[in-house]
Amino acid sequence: MALKKNGFIPSSAPEELKKVLVAVASVWGDTIEDMEEFHVFPLKGAMTNEVFQINWPTNHGDLHQKVLVRVYGKGVEVFFNRDDEIRTFECMSELGQGPRLLGRFSDGRIEEFIHARTLSVADLRDPEISSLIAAKLREFNNLDMPGPK
Repeated sequence: MALKKNGFIPSSAPEELKKVLVAVASVWGDTIEDMEEFHVFPLKGAMTNEVFQINWPTNHGDLHQKVLVRVYGKGVEVFFNRDDEIRTFECMSELGQGPRLLGRFSDGRIEEFIHARTLSVADLRDPEISSLIAAKLREFNNLDMPGPK
């Protein structure tokens, strides 16, 4: 699957993805009449997937809604079990750990867009930030999640 980069969702995008995006928008009270209302921006940093920020205008004025679309990479089943990964993500989402799962389609999922930045080496050396990371990891490791640990 290829989404048009720095543009709109093309008519050639899978119907399933378009339907899920329209459904997510409608849950938030937005009506999408034309696929060109979805603006697509590629994101960097994913190791096995393609990720995109998708924005659309809301029915509440000039604000824009944002979601993250994750398109699963091909051939990664060699490294990990996709079903376990999806089950873990869904559980984490339900428990409030990380982004909320907003929708799924056969080649990927739609997640809550979280405004964040990658930590730098200097950030990781900061005792206060390292302490927050350690506390979050402890919380995460104490979660009761299905599947292999």
